[in-house]
Amino acid sequence: MADKFNACLRREDMKNKKIKILCGAAVLLSPVFLMSTALAEEVIIKQEKISYEKCLKVITTSEDKLSIAPVIEDVSDQKRVAVFTLVDGDLTITCDGVEGNVTVSTNTN
Repeated sequence: MADKFNACLRREDMKNKKIKILCGAAVLLSPVFLMSTALAEEVIIKQEKISYEKCLKVITTSEDKLSIAPVIEDVSDQKRVAVFTLVDGDLTITCDGVEGNVTVSTNTN
């Protein structure tokens, strides 16, 4: 009877150790997840004054060079956003005809 009781205690000790290990792993991995989420923000690479027509050519030229068709959103008749989905994140080109500028930004995964 005592042997069965000791065996039961050893199993409980093993279960407790597994639970402690899992909790420790969760505590260690949580900051990594939170940091990667915080780092995945948009970064402006370049912003300059350019005509709206030239900016649209930048989108077309980028599409040809990257060999990827962007998702294009016509926000208004003077604002267009092109998003290129790449392996490591998104490349966004925003043409603003009202402000007269182009903004190129990235958002990494």
